[in-house]
Amino acid sequence: MNLADAIRKAQGDPVMGATQPTPEPPKKQEAVKVSMPGITQAEGEAPDNASPHVNGNVVRLELFLSAEQMGGLFRAIMAGQHTVLTVREAASYLRISQDALVKLAEDGEIPGVLLDGRWRFPKPNLDDWLTMQSVGQEDSEDVA
Repeated sequence: MNLADAIRKAQGDPVMGATQPTPEPPKKQEAVKVSMPGITQAEGEAPDNASPHVNGNVVRLELFLSAEQMGGLFRAIMAGQHTVLTVREAASYLRISQDALVKLAEDGEIPGVLLDGRWRFPKPNLDDWLTMQSVGQEDSEDVA
């Protein structure tokens, strides 16, 4: 069983063939063995003092990873991050309304690209634009 399947099983996901979870009386807690690629049994074993806890809807998960495994995990997470944001994502990132963002993009005040009638915003360009806005505000405060 892999990690995703273990989580689905714990949540009673219909994909795993389970129906709606029914409350059961508390039982003796058992550890769920999860296989992860690149982790051998010796590397993945928990120390003697570690114990899994399951209370209601809360699941405590402890991972014991080597430095190489941790680096691989972070690289995989970062690979899943998008560098081009939609209007909703960019507005959330900038903490402004979507309408205000579209108006700024249409006026050419913020870096954005219109692709197939939809605005896209490269995140590095938004970061640069934010930096320039803060520098511009500091300069205007110095003059005043």
